[in-house]
Amino acid sequence: MKKHFLFICFITYLTINTHLIAQVNDSVAIVQPLKKQLTPKQKYVLGALAAHQLATFYLEYKWWWEGNYHPFVMSSDGGFNNYSLGIDKVGHFYTSYVYFKTLNELMSWAEFNPKTRLWVSTAIPLVWALSIEIGDGFSSYEFSPGDLAANTLGIAYGLAQEKFPYLKNFNFKYSYFPSRYFINNNFYQWRLTSDYGGHIYWLSADINNLLAKPAKRFWPKYLNLAFGYGIADWATGRKFCLGLDWNLGAFTTKNKTVQTVKNILDFYHYPAPGIKKTGTESIKFEPILLN
Repeated sequence: MKKHFLFICFITYLTINTHLIAQVNDSVAIVQPLKKQLTPKQKYVLGALAAHQLATFYLEYKWWWEGNYHPFVMSSDGGFNNYSLGIDKVGHFYTSYVYFKTLNELMSWAEFNPKTRLWVSTAIPLVWALSIEIGDGFSSYEFSPGDLAANTLGIAYGLAQEKFPYLKNFNFKYSYFPSRYFINNNFYQWRLTSDYGGHIYWLSADINNLLAKPAKRFWPKYLNLAFGYGIADWATGRKFCLGLDWNLGAFTTKNKTVQTVKNILDFYHYPAPGIKKTGTESIKFEPILLN
């Protein structure tokens, strides 16, 4: 297991250094020492990214891989017909999508070169996702091509939004409220990543921006319409939602830091009215749809 942990650390080292190399190429004066090429904002972003990478890998090692070494195994769990009815796959997509978007936002705030910003925002989440699957491959969790494909698609969609601005009218969001199972069991052995019944993943459409100019006055800028997917549990089945979504992008500011924070906070779907259909149950309206 020690070799396994060292391999993961090596992947982390490569990831961080890929970022630094990209920044060197981005600099106007490459011949100068690296520390003189970076602005304070860029140093902050690089430092935060390095700390995040190391902390993430350490926690994943402690939570999932420590004492769980096996020969490398690759397997498929059934995609959208697996133990979580596909919620884990949507979660992989969303996680990489948000990783890409957050890196892109932070590097834009730090005024990195656009080409470098997009390259790094794509490469680091992809290397991270691959290294996680390799780590899983040497544990009882096993390497999942489906998980890696979902991660890759999430990154690809974030990149497509940058290349084709029209797609920014359709953003992915996430909401969570503890499932009834864990509430009823006093959160015994609760873990956010395994409480699938509490997760809903949303595709939010900016209706106001999509409407023709004469019709915009009939739909407020701060409200989107979102379609959500989740599950209650394996027995009850899938859950489909349609609800309003708060569009934080409608609230503009000249402060670049506030704007960046606001954009990142907008990856979450906050409680709002909506309807849901769970399994064979009838459609229900909820003034505040939580899960």
